[in-house]
Amino acid sequence: MADPKVTQAFAVTFVDELARAGLRHVCLAPGSRSAPLAMAFARHPAIRVWVHVDERSASFFGLGMAKATERPVALLCSSGTAAAEFHAAVVEAHHSATPLVVLTADRPPELREVGANQAIDQARLYGPAVRWFFDPGPPDDEPGAGARWRRLAGRALVEACGPPAGPVHLNLPFREPLTVEPGVRIEARPVAGWPLRAERREVRPPDVAVERLATVLMGAQRPVVVAGEMRDGGRLRRPLDALLARLDAPLLAEPGSQLRRQSALGLVESYDALLRDPAWARANASDLVLRFGAPPTSKSLSQYLGRFAASAIVVDPDRRWRDPDQAAADIVACDPVALLEGVAERLEGRSSGAWQYSWRQASASASAALDRQLNQSPMHEGHVVRALARQLPEEATVFAGSSMPIRDVDTFWPAAAPGQRFLGNRGASGIDGLVSTGLGVAAVTEEPAVLLLGDLSLYHDMNGLWAAKRHGLKAVIVVLDNNGGGIFEFLPQAEHRDVFEEIFATPLDLRLEHVARLYDLYFCAVEDAADLPDLLRRALAADRSTLVAARFRRKTSVEGHLACWQAVADAVR
Repeated sequence: MADPKVTQAFAVTFVDELARAGLRHVCLAPGSRSAPLAMAFARHPAIRVWVHVDERSASFFGLGMAKATERPVALLCSSGTAAAEFHAAVVEAHHSATPLVVLTADRPPELREVGANQAIDQARLYGPAVRWFFDPGPPDDEPGAGARWRRLAGRALVEACGPPAGPVHLNLPFREPLTVEPGVRIEARPVAGWPLRAERREVRPPDVAVERLATVLMGAQRPVVVAGEMRDGGRLRRPLDALLARLDAPLLAEPGSQLRRQSALGLVESYDALLRDPAWARANASDLVLRFGAPPTSKSLSQYLGRFAASAIVVDPDRRWRDPDQAAADIVACDPVALLEGVAERLEGRSSGAWQYSWRQASASASAALDRQLNQSPMHEGHVVRALARQLPEEATVFAGSSMPIRDVDTFWPAAAPGQRFLGNRGASGIDGLVSTGLGVAAVTEEPAVLLLGDLSLYHDMNGLWAAKRHGLKAVIVVLDNNGGGIFEFLPQAEHRDVFEEIFATPLDLRLEHVARLYDLYFCAVEDAADLPDLLRRALAADRSTLVAARFRRKTSVEGHLACWQAVADAVR
């Protein structure tokens, strides 16, 4: 039998060191084996506990918090399949470089592989998706135990912060009894020295790399700058403006790069619609692409880069090899800010801007064509995105769901206010846990938060809505309700109508007003684009979370998108 005082001493010491090193949030689901840590978290004054009854929702909620704050968030669960429920969020954290400290309680070694209840193999449960895994075994009281426990907590945070950042997994077995007698308080073991700190040191580019890139850019006749998803992309704004003041290149920045903003130099906001016209794309081929952030969300941009761009340079500070086409001539692993500053200093004078100007003129024509077409067509995703962009406050966060929403934001969202931020789960691009991730973002942001999701994504994580009620969160959840998997209507599967509806479209026939009532949300529905501005204004001003159902048919969506793309093609030819 274990000494519960030792188990509790480990828990309070471990949690105290996490707090001392900067941890401020933990998401946990109730469980027996995790009781020592859960109680220690609940009693620590510096850490806020976010309780969820569903481990999957808890893990994605923590993921959203970590994405919004760029600081590690802890997840805690009991043993068995509870730990498996964290897996999808761990995978997304891995691919999106999001810091998480995953704590799975476990049975002690003597209860493994003997048929004991709720005992599964939790060693390296998440495979290569974690930055670090460790199982220290059940707590003991050997000399120096307190220092080892603190070191374990400190290292977990440092490993989670990277670079690159990502999830770490500590599997923590405990023997019964798990708790001490009520009223008995166990103090944390003494602190010795400073806590371990994760300090990101940006790798400055060597002078030779700066000189080489400056020379290549000066020699290019038709350079293009592409910015994919970057949660920290805002730090590139000034140095990128300085570069584009001297380099005749358009900037193709998706909203998630945090660089598609008003007054950004060289910005081409309607590139997705422009590049859907093969003739225009071919006529505006590039001889050099400078790319930052994740690979593009836009399929038309990806195809343009593959077909009509002669060469590419990818700036990849964490050396994550984000080059899916395997076509980059050079991958530069350094701080992009320092690289941009160094290159801008070496470029001579101001550029003529003729190449950049031609892209911006085409973009302006495309944007006007989109507005004209939207004004004369039945409501679809494009109307919702445009209306939301116009009603959103200057300081706000938009969490865009995978599948159609993130693509429609890329296509239809105009240049944003500098204080608007765009997040999503684009690491693995799944639809799991999107409600919870978005609400996790809302939990740690002071500005208004909007979740833009499809109806399938909402259904997939309906459990996550409980957090809005349980924790008193305020968010606007806009559901693009086309009764099924609308993105499949744009894919070749849609041509197989005999099986399409049953195995791809999967209509839900949900009454979303009932969903809102179940979770104590305000609810409103809209089917006419003219009603969108007023409804969105009221939802943003509401005193609690609101579910807005934007309803349209999948066929209307397809026809509306095709008409928009054709209108743009006609406008720029």
